[in-house]
Parts: sequence; C-alpha cells; structure tokens
Amino acid sequence: MQHRALPLRRNSERSLKADQDDPSAAWVEIFQELGFPAYPVRVEGDMVCIMAPAADCPRLLEEAIREPLIQHGKALGYRFITLDIGHFVE
Repeated sequence: MQHRALPLRRNSERSLKADQDDPSAAWVEIFQELGFPAYPVRVEGDMVCIMAPAADCPRLLEEAIREPLIQHGKALGYRFITLDIGHFVE
C-alpha cells in the first residue's frame, strides 16, 4: 500500500521557528485524531522527537498510525520524525 506524501512546506525554517515556542501544540490534534494522548515532543534542529511511553510504541509504529505522524511532521517542515522512549515521564 502506497501513501501519498504531503508536500513539504517551502518555508520550513519559518515553520520550525514558530513551532519551537511550543512544539507540542502542533501535534495535539493529530495525536487525538489517532486516539492517543497529547504526548510531549522535543525539537532539535530539523528533528522532532515524540516522547511516548514504551507501552504505546507498538501501536505508534503500526503503519496506519506511523504514516500519518510522518506526513504531519514533514508538513511541519521536519526532516526527521523520531520516537523517544527513554525520556518519557508520566
């Protein structure tokens, strides 16, 4: 099954800069649409790290969940969308 990739924003530097004030805010809606809580995210340059508990990782890595998250991150201008399971604190 092929997924149609969303186009990258041409002005990704501006998108990333605006997102740095509260990077998690740009992800709340997509997490909720996919049935997840609003996980915190961390931004490092052109990379965004979704900080989720290890118990949620198998579902986050399912193709039906993973692909929309990747497309969302790319649409926000990120080159890398990663999952950080080592720093999650409830």
